[in-house]
Amino acid sequence: MTRVWRCLLATAAAALLLTACSSPGGFQKSGDAGSTTSAKLRLLVNITPVLTKHFYEDLVKPYTTAHPGITVTIEAPTGTDVSATLQQQLAAGSPPDIVSGSLGRDTVPQLSALPDEPWVGDAPYAEQSRVGGVMWQVGSGNQVQSIVFYNTAAFAKAGITTPPKSLADTTAAFVKLKLAGYLPTQTAGEWVTGAQLQMMGNVNVLGGTPDWFAQRNSGGVRFADSQWRAVLETYQGWIKRGLTPPDAMGLKYQDAIDQFLAGKSATFIMGGWFVPTADAAKKPFEVGVFPMPTLDGSPAPMAGNPSVPWSVVKSSKNQAAALDLVKQLVTDQATVTKELAAEGNFRAGFDYPASPLNRAVAAIVSTAPATVVASSGQGDNSAPTGFNDELNKLVQGLYLGKSPGSVLSSIDTWYTSNAK
Repeated sequence: MTRVWRCLLATAAAALLLTACSSPGGFQKSGDAGSTTSAKLRLLVNITPVLTKHFYEDLVKPYTTAHPGITVTIEAPTGTDVSATLQQQLAAGSPPDIVSGSLGRDTVPQLSALPDEPWVGDAPYAEQSRVGGVMWQVGSGNQVQSIVFYNTAAFAKAGITTPPKSLADTTAAFVKLKLAGYLPTQTAGEWVTGAQLQMMGNVNVLGGTPDWFAQRNSGGVRFADSQWRAVLETYQGWIKRGLTPPDAMGLKYQDAIDQFLAGKSATFIMGGWFVPTADAAKKPFEVGVFPMPTLDGSPAPMAGNPSVPWSVVKSSKNQAAALDLVKQLVTDQATVTKELAAEGNFRAGFDYPASPLNRAVAAIVSTAPATVVASSGQGDNSAPTGFNDELNKLVQGLYLGKSPGSVLSSIDTWYTSNAK
């Protein structure tokens, strides 16, 4: 692999990097802050095929080596949702000290406000993490979402010379790919279905209305009356025409990865974290990437989120040690670079050896006309806890004959009941 030149990486990161003003709240301690030299810290983290428990153990090892009185235990969520697991642990009176993952704003009262210091304000997406003007979460880097990985050999065989730019063109390309003998687009059950649907929605809903979730929280918009309907109708059309796996709900995320990398499917809607997995795999084709198409074919904004975001739990008895560890995780050069390289993420000022596929993603980022916060938002512009799981469950109903209208009506009902 060659090294990404710093100019490209800085440009790509700058398209996603948003820095914050000073936090007015300061670091709010809950009880005794504890010691920075002696503590047993529990970290509740998001587990993926790349971000394994072993990865996190290696990530914190330099800190525990330099602080022999500090021990760190890595904990995985009981399901796929870190936020839901945090609520369970809080209810049980056994909360972690630090949590990493996508957190709804209703979780914020249970977290410690981060200090009014430059290292917090300089973290990626710090401004978007604000709730009530205070920052509660710091990310290590910028995670790119809403992109499409594709089998270049399949596209060539199907006679597709240019990646589609509109969803209608995408459907037409999928039909050609099916005729060429490929499964046009790869999906799976577990969390994958809802995540891919959100990646389609990111550019088509949030692209025009970046604060869409904040508006939904106030009742100003509804899923049923928005571009979410057109996105779901497109996806349902793919299901009905056999352009997605007929056994999708029986597949796991790893199954989807394996089928795509084996050359059985032609496209895979996924986030930038898939790059290292694709690079490491032995595959019979070259992987390409293009931006998520829009409904009207206009240039797609880039959707991103803070990668490996960290928060300190307010009820932790080890506030000082927890905050000190979080600071190292988002500022130490070697630690941040390790995290960025693991998922192919970006951050200005941090360089690492990158593959051609990684550079292709960086080029998409650098040329995107705008940036939106991906998935279910961030800070004040975020969905309630449990939204991702609920949307995923309802979207999977499309495979059981549910209509887009009924899915959207159900998610609106759920959202209204859970919005705070």
